[in-house]
Amino acid sequence: MWEAQEPAFEAEGYPVLAPNLPGREPETSFGVWVERVLGVVDGPFVPVGISMGGYLAFELWRQAGERIPALVLADTRAGADTLEAREARGEQILLLGEAGFDPFWEGLAPKLFAPGADPDLVERARAIAAEQPITGLVAALEALRDRPDSRETLQTIDSPALVLVGTEDALTPPSESEAMVAALPRARLVTLPGAGHLTALERPEEFNQAVLDFLAGM
Repeated sequence: MWEAQEPAFEAEGYPVLAPNLPGREPETSFGVWVERVLGVVDGPFVPVGISMGGYLAFELWRQAGERIPALVLADTRAGADTLEAREARGEQILLLGEAGFDPFWEGLAPKLFAPGADPDLVERARAIAAEQPITGLVAALEALRDRPDSRETLQTIDSPALVLVGTEDALTPPSESEAMVAALPRARLVTLPGAGHLTALERPEEFNQAVLDFLAGM
């Protein structure tokens, strides 16, 4: 999903590591994923996380904040799942187990993209998701459902933060990003008009420029 970001960032001198999480041996804990990330990243690094990646960035900060000079939180939120959201995750897990990938994707896809998104882009995202084993998708859903509330963590993040969101994001709407910016000590908000939840896929050039401008201004 980061194919449009890796060459753009590396061309500006920023090496990129895009780990596959949860991977082929799925664990259901952000803490375990943090261990895997920290095991392959040397020295300081800037987490760039979309949605679930934002939740991982919060856990990275809690465990290794001294190594994080800045971070990018895109299309994500700081709060834990509500009871309703937890129940919805459970229904998705059951659907994956009983009906497989296709019905799961059909229910999820409309929430990921802005209305009228390029069908080729949606199909590309589907192909990426379909490559993941069912066990990996279930592990991700369980981790999302059980993640801790990170709203108090926001106040401890004293490194610069870029908060980025699509104006048409139905899963983590701009109001969530505005709340994070209000709580973060050093945050900048960028909205991408017409983009849905997966801004790096739907608006790659605008996403890349926003991140590069942020990094250049550190």
